[in-house]
Amino acid sequence: MRSLTIIVAVLALSLGMFASPVLAGGWAVTTFDNLPDQFVFGHEYSLGYTIRQHGVTPINVDKTEILAVATTGRTLSFPGKSDGAVGHYVATVYFPAGGTYSWQVTQGPFAPQDLATITVLGTAGTSTTDKDKVAADKAATDKGLPADKAAAADKAAAADKAAAADKAAAAEKAAVAGKANTPASAPNQSSDPLRTALPFAAAAAAALFLWRLVTMFRAARRTRATA
Repeated sequence: MRSLTIIVAVLALSLGMFASPVLAGGWAVTTFDNLPDQFVFGHEYSLGYTIRQHGVTPINVDKTEILAVATTGRTLSFPGKSDGAVGHYVATVYFPAGGTYSWQVTQGPFAPQDLATITVLGTAGTSTTDKDKVAADKAATDKGLPADKAAAADKAAAADKAAAADKAAAAEKAAVAGKANTPASAPNQSSDPLRTALPFAAAAAAALFLWRLVTMFRAARRTRATA
């Protein structure tokens, strides 16, 4: 029985020598110095934290970072930098959009420590989305370019003024050309008294001729009647 116990102990020690730190029972706990009451997108937060092996002894690790995963699947990484005491790190956290994130702290060779989900708020205290962030960026860009818009407006006004001047010149030229091609009006015939009297004279002559014919015809009839 004693020999069996020794063999089991030797096997356990052998497994412990060749197992990884995590599998060998190595684990760590991360504690934050303090956390803000709420996170607002577009702001930076310096988060200090300490990694303790077995939750007791502070320990330095090769690499640590804070990972935040949005509901859309977008993953944000904020590397931790060694700061001051052993096992103490600081990571600068920045959320480009509001919403709900799940996050965790990587702890070098130890298993990551999952944290509760957090809600990142907009500037007005309401959660936002990536689409809202795009709209905000666009508004900021438009606000930053008033000089360009003013220059474009002046350029457009100058172009309209030039076009109006060209149109007026073309209209004036067409009017001059039309006036030059218009034939001179014929003199007013009613202003010539001779031309005005000719129709009446012709009518009078015709009436006189007819009267003479009638007179001659009557005279001829009277002559035949008396013979």
